[in-house]
Amino acid sequence: MKNTKTLLLAQVANVSKETLLSFSTLPYTKIRLLYSWNKDTLKIKIPSNISIVSYTGVNWLNRAINTAYTDFPEYMVLPLFSWDDNSKYAIKVFNKSFGSKINPKIFKEKDVMQKFLWDVWEKNIMKRTYKEVMHMEYDELLDWVGPMSIIKPTNASASRSTFKITSKEDFLDILPKLSRNFDYMIEEYIGWELYSVDVFYADSKMYLLTYAREIAMIELSDKNKFSKEFLAKYGEELQKHFNFILPISYHLDFSMLAKLELSLLEQLRVKLEEIDYRWVIHLEYKYDKTAKKIWFLEWGARYGWYRKIFIKEIYNTDIKRIPYYLLVEKDTSRFKQLKWNIYSFKEQEHNLNFVRIKTNFVDTTNYIDILKKTGNIFEVSFQSFLKDYFLRTFWIRIKKIDFYVKYSSGFNFFPFYREKLTKLDYILEFDDENFELYKKKKFKIIEKTFFHDYK
Repeated sequence: MKNTKTLLLAQVANVSKETLLSFSTLPYTKIRLLYSWNKDTLKIKIPSNISIVSYTGVNWLNRAINTAYTDFPEYMVLPLFSWDDNSKYAIKVFNKSFGSKINPKIFKEKDVMQKFLWDVWEKNIMKRTYKEVMHMEYDELLDWVGPMSIIKPTNASASRSTFKITSKEDFLDILPKLSRNFDYMIEEYIGWELYSVDVFYADSKMYLLTYAREIAMIELSDKNKFSKEFLAKYGEELQKHFNFILPISYHLDFSMLAKLELSLLEQLRVKLEEIDYRWVIHLEYKYDKTAKKIWFLEWGARYGWYRKIFIKEIYNTDIKRIPYYLLVEKDTSRFKQLKWNIYSFKEQEHNLNFVRIKTNFVDTTNYIDILKKTGNIFEVSFQSFLKDYFLRTFWIRIKKIDFYVKYSSGFNFFPFYREKLTKLDYILEFDDENFELYKKKKFKIIEKTFFHDYK
């Protein structure tokens, strides 16, 4: 298929010289960039193999996909869309390009997902509408699911309206906090360690792209890692809003995957083979290393947050090229067989480690208030402050910090449950020695940095 004409249909946040440069060297015959700004504002020379189309309105991605097939009828169209909400559009493109009939709901709506995977992973679950939950008796939940459960929307991201229930008091307390915009699933709560894997699936093979440890705030509560001072200050807020937020994630070597983890991946690979799937999967599961038990949580047809950066820096592979390598060229030379039909990258950069940090806010916070943490906003940058803070407080040396920041027009950050568009995230780069120190001290670091206390 090397002589196949290909069109990469990519959604981008903006069109800049850097964006155009990153796409102009890709091997696709044609590239169409989709964005929602006015094209007339562009004053940049566009490479000949790239076209730019701006769209607005509710169904703009559907229109963009249909137009691409009309404009390039002889081309294999491949998608590059970001975010969970757009995963269904990527699947639509693969369905049209390869004649598959995949229902995108099996990667997005948790009840449909569970039904599809029932023969792989049975769960004792309840599905209820918002109204049904409001009128449900706690004894019904107790009889069906058990004494420790979790309630979450069937179709939502970022852990919105997700709560742990351990008593009747918990159940009654969370009812006013649920959103009438969702239907809900209630299932057994599993308090083991959280892991995630990003894979690309093609031609009946699963190619591992990242393997990561993720930590939710609730894990620190379950393991009694929070200090009395922290709980006195933030305990109520954690219970209300932040329990299921993931403040950190860090990559792990594929060689650390246990047989039980690989077995789960193989079972899921078989299910993907049944529907002739192509594209990326972000999988999350709980694993108890001591008891050797594993628990499937959920998957999505997308990359995990910031995993594209991990893949680029650690494995020297641009994710924009992966569909071309595996679906067009059929080139698997970058991968080695790990077990069964599961493959991983052959090579990686050594002495290079990354931790993704997500911070948050209890109240609306102006960026000046964050800069004040440095002690002298005119002479000390926030990056320099963080490097010095980690060295002084934890004896950990940071090689590099990359920030991913969005604030409001008034230069404010908001708690995620009020406004999800603002953020103050960053990625820390470590050598091996300091990465090991970070992992040992991670719980204390989360407590000190998640709400920007720095004491």
